[in-house]
Amino acid sequence: MFLGIFALSSVAIAQTPPPGAPFDASKHPNPIVTFVEEKDFRPASYEQAKKDAGIEFLGLSQDEGKRESVEMADGRFVKNMSILNFRTDVTFYPVVRQKFKLAGGMGLVLYSFKFPRVALPREYARIILNEAAIEKKKKPGEMRFGGTAPEQLEIRGARGLLWEKDGQITIYWQEEGVGHVVMAMLDRQEVFRVIEDLL
Repeated sequence: MFLGIFALSSVAIAQTPPPGAPFDASKHPNPIVTFVEEKDFRPASYEQAKKDAGIEFLGLSQDEGKRESVEMADGRFVKNMSILNFRTDVTFYPVVRQKFKLAGGMGLVLYSFKFPRVALPREYARIILNEAAIEKKKKPGEMRFGGTAPEQLEIRGARGLLWEKDGQITIYWQEEGVGHVVMAMLDRQEVFRVIEDLL
C-alpha cells in the first residue's frame, strides 16, 4: 500500500537507480531508462520478450485494462563505463515496454528490465550509483536525471522515485531484482492505485 512521499535529499537515494547516460527527453523514454533510446524499441511478441528479457512481467487484470502492445530494446555490454569518475564494466539487459489502455480510456506504459550488472562489489556499486544520481554539475543536461530531482515514495512495499511534469507521472521501483517504470497522464492517486493492482 502507498504510504507517503517526501522530498529527495542530497543524503541518499533509498531506491538505487540503474547506471545510465544523463537523461535527454529527446532521446530517452524516461529519467531511469537512459541506457537505451526510443529508437531502440522494436515490436515483440509477449512470449519472445519474456524469454529474451529473462524476467516475469507485471500486467493488469481484464477489469483494469488491456495490453495493446509489447516492445523490446536489446541489452548490451559496456566496457569501462564512467560512473562518478570510476570506470567499470556494465551489463545492461533488455528493456521491455508494455502499453496498456485502461478501463477509463487513458493509456499507461510499463517498462521492465533486469537490474544491470555492475562489475563492482554490490554495496559499493549501490553507493556509487546513488551518489552518481544526485551528483551536481554546472549543466543540468550532464546530470543523471537531466537536472530534475525526483521525489521518493513507497510503492508496492518498496522504495521508489517519482517525477511529475506537465501532468505526466513517472514512477520507478524494484521488485526482486527487476526494475519497473510506470508512466501515465493520470491523477497521482489513480496511478498509485493501478500500480498497487499490477499482477
